[in-house]
Amino acid sequence: MDDAAAEPGVEGFLAGLRRCGLDPVTKSGVVTFDVTPCHGALAGQRVQSGVAVAELAMWPAAPPHWIHLPAVIHLSPTNINTEETLAGWVRHSRQVTGWGDAAEPAQAWLAHVRSVLESAVRGAA
Repeated sequence: MDDAAAEPGVEGFLAGLRRCGLDPVTKSGVVTFDVTPCHGALAGQRVQSGVAVAELAMWPAAPPHWIHLPAVIHLSPTNINTEETLAGWVRHSRQVTGWGDAAEPAQAWLAHVRSVLESAVRGAA
């Protein structure tokens, strides 16, 4: 991993997403960004996603646990709540396995989000 990819915390997460071609935005304590799933009902569609700033203190040594999504995106089965997220969004509990060996941690995080979204559908909030 080069020095740029090793940058810690929120700034490192933001820089990594930018290196991956995304334009993350931080608002109300949540970093938001668009991701496009490759498989599943939402394949090829842009989906907004997010991570709480508070969960990025240990980045990239430890990935965030919660994936934030607009409430119209449904995952099953999932543990959800609305703590520390944006109005009209929910956060989904998802464990990341095999973390820590990617040259670009942000790319690994995006792959994780895309894989979670493989089982997602768009519905009513």
